[in-house]
Amino acid sequence: MKTTIKSHINSEYSTLAIDNSSVLIVGDEKSLYWQLQSKRFIDIMGASAALLISLPLWVLIAVIIKSNSKGPVFFKQKRIRELGNEFEIFKFRTMHHYDSAEDHKAYIKQLLQDGDPTPEERDRLLKEYTDFVHGKVTKIGKLLRETSLDELPQFWNIFKGEMSLVGPRPHPTYEVSEYKDWYHRRHQVKPGLTGWSKINLRLTPKNYEEAIKFDLWYVDHWTLWFDMKILFKTIPFIFFNRDAK
Repeated sequence: MKTTIKSHINSEYSTLAIDNSSVLIVGDEKSLYWQLQSKRFIDIMGASAALLISLPLWVLIAVIIKSNSKGPVFFKQKRIRELGNEFEIFKFRTMHHYDSAEDHKAYIKQLLQDGDPTPEERDRLLKEYTDFVHGKVTKIGKLLRETSLDELPQFWNIFKGEMSLVGPRPHPTYEVSEYKDWYHRRHQVKPGLTGWSKINLRLTPKNYEEAIKFDLWYVDHWTLWFDMKILFKTIPFIFFNRDAK
């Protein structure tokens, strides 16, 4: 994919042009260009190293998944990346093999319905959906989710350029179709494995819009150094399985 930078006259913004579409991102034109090139270089090197180092773990996880439940090793789903483009995300399967999309789609539709659910309705929705999902998660799936090892295959998405190490988490196509208009600005940047909202709060129905606002703040203040800060603050998630502050 060819990336070019064009000036945005009389503005603090620069325009990132990708496939004849443009996205406004804060920054000096020359600085932005090199930061974007550096970001992609870091993504490629980081994803390559992670894929190589974790390969034996992939084999072990795949064997355990296949021996504990019927179905494929990987879970694949259509999600939305920058500029509204679709891509297929990969995860290790953590649930008993069944089509969960319709259940999650119904949950999201209620969560993002016009008028917004009351706090009590959000609590009810969360409990009902959480109880339902917990009944479908496999024993190994629970461990994979708690340790985030189910997301290891996304390093392949990063290597291919569909995701970045850092950015807003990509949402399923049916979830994006229920967005309020102002949510879509989070798609001005590439989605990530970790991000500003992820290290600041655990996503629940109570703070869905708060997470969106964290994503938009990231879009408006993105720099390469900001990405480095987020990567550093993600370490407590990986090694201590707790929130990073």
